[in-house]
This record gives sequence, structure tokens and C-alpha cells, in this order.
Amino acid sequence: MSYLWTSIKMQFRIPVSVFFSLLFPLIMMFAMVTSYGNFDIGEGYHFVDKYFLISTGMGMLPIALISFPIWLGESVQNKSYKRLEYFGLSAQKIIVSDVCSYILLTALSIFVNILFGYLVYGLHIPDWQYFIAYVLQCLYCNLVLLIFGALLALIIKNPRILMPVGMCLLFMFYIFTGTFSSFSELPKSFQAIGNFLPMKYIMNDLFNVWTQNKLFISKFLALNTLYGIILSFALVAFLLRRRKIKIKS
Repeated sequence: MSYLWTSIKMQFRIPVSVFFSLLFPLIMMFAMVTSYGNFDIGEGYHFVDKYFLISTGMGMLPIALISFPIWLGESVQNKSYKRLEYFGLSAQKIIVSDVCSYILLTALSIFVNILFGYLVYGLHIPDWQYFIAYVLQCLYCNLVLLIFGALLALIIKNPRILMPVGMCLLFMFYIFTGTFSSFSELPKSFQAIGNFLPMKYIMNDLFNVWTQNKLFISKFLALNTLYGIILSFALVAFLLRRRKIKIKS
């Protein structure tokens, strides 16, 4: 717990991480809902009940594609984990606590987004089982994205390159998931790509969970699990190959 608490405190010392994960989604929600108006979309729901899904995803993606890879890349490059072991600290526990802190930051981003929507625009809150199902599916998606972010950090060793690469990936995700326009209005080719991105379901299809029509989105769970397995194997294979090279050298 002491490792985890230290990792959490370090998170809030990074202004870019705090801005993109906590403030940026709220700014976008305020700008969009205020500009278009919180109009009725039927069955007692309003525009904010649809748009908060997008703003939540906008807060999740920078954590996994920018903040986490840069943090891990810098830690590996300056060998901070290795140096900490000289002081009797466990590098494995520190890495686990860092990953957990990013998961907690994602959860905080989700709850802050929901709270802001509820207090400012009267966001509908579903029954507890649907609420928990929504949050769990968001965190499950985030976990797989963090594995992808770890691969980025290990493959692209230079933290200075990680920022532009992460930004490019971030806006590609935004484009193909319907962040800047309705997903149904995107070109068919863009929709075809978006259907293979788990984040598309977080930012669009989880509306069925929020409106209590479904508890889980089966297509999302299957796709996210497939990506999780593939990325996990790739990460383990990369680490084993790297360790083998070090032993030979």
C-alpha cells in the first residue's frame, strides 16, 4: 500500500496527466453540451446521457496511450527501477503499484466525469448493477490499453518519441470511434475500422448498459479479450527475448 500511495502521489505531480485525464473530458463535455443544448433524445434521456460516454473515453485514452507509456519509458531509460533496488526496494512491487495507480486514475476520471455530468446537466444514473457493469467494462478496456501502452514504451525506447506517437494514436482513436461526430455519420470505411476497436463500444455501445437495456456488451467483451490475449503474449514474448539477449551479451 505504501508503494501504491507513492505512485498515486507521483501521478498528481504530472500536470499533463492530470489535465488530459481529469480536466480535458470535463471541458469537452461542457463545450459540447452547452453548445448543442441538453436536448431530449427520447425515453427520458438527454444529450448528456449520450455524450458523457464519449468524454469518458476521451479521458481514458490519454492515460493508456500517452501518460503511462512515457512514465514507463522514462523509468526504463533512466534505470530508476534498477537503482531503487539498491536501496532495498522491490522493483516488481513498484511496477505493479504504478500500473494500479493508472487504473485508479482511470477510475477517478470515470467517476469525476459522471459526477460533473450529474451535478451540472442532470446526467441519468442507472441502477447499481448497471452502473457497476458500466464501470467494470470501462476498466477492463483500460487494462488492455495499458498492456498496449507498455508494449509501446518497450518498443519505442526514446520517451521523446513516445509523446508524438501517442498523440497520433490518440487522435486516430478519436477519429475512428466517433469522438468528433456521430459514429453512424462516419464514412463506412471508418466505421469498419472502428468496429475492431474496443474503445468504440465504450464510447458508443455502452449506452445500452447506461439505459439498462443490457448488462454487458458481448461483442466488446469478446473483442477486448482477444486483444488482451494477443497483446499479453506479445508483451511476454518481447520481455523474454530482451532477457535472452541480455544473458547472451
